[in-house]
Amino acid sequence: MSSNLKIPKICEFCKNTFIARTTRTRYCSHTCNSRAYKAAEKQVIVDKIKTQTEASLTGDLVKIKAMEYLNVDQAALLFGISRRTIYRLVNKGCLNVAKFGRRTVLRRADMESLFSLPITTEIDQPVQEFEGIESCYSISEVQKKFNVSPAALYNLLQQYGIAKYAIGRYTYVAKRDINLLFNANGL
Repeated sequence: MSSNLKIPKICEFCKNTFIARTTRTRYCSHTCNSRAYKAAEKQVIVDKIKTQTEASLTGDLVKIKAMEYLNVDQAALLFGISRRTIYRLVNKGCLNVAKFGRRTVLRRADMESLFSLPITTEIDQPVQEFEGIESCYSISEVQKKFNVSPAALYNLLQQYGIAKYAIGRYTYVAKRDINLLFNANGL
């Protein structure tokens, strides 16, 4: 029994329009049907692998969370940081480790306490405003006036927290700060 139906449809795979002879036709050709089938089968396999991978990772995390002592790989996985970052923290002295042969072991409590502290990189110092070039010495003027080497001057400025102002090619410091530093009274 043949059908005289001619229904315009859109192929579900290639999105081209075609004339279907039945109401159940989904694809424009056998090729599109085969490609859609293969794509669906491939997606099933990919989804299966994803679920297996997620299950193994979460299973590992559940096991790791129950452990009191962790190796570097486990700590990196648990806290979402790289192994190198953990070794940097160890070298800085932020983390205590124990060595068993070539194996490095950390306490999970130490890692948790490290990450519960607020991270501060530097102590915030109030920024001094630039007072104007008239009330400042250039670095070369300070070196000549007080007979000090560049390295010694920069060490003193850093040690006493004296603000430097870079304007153009020159670096300036406040006259009052330098006079206080070298005990000069309005020279």
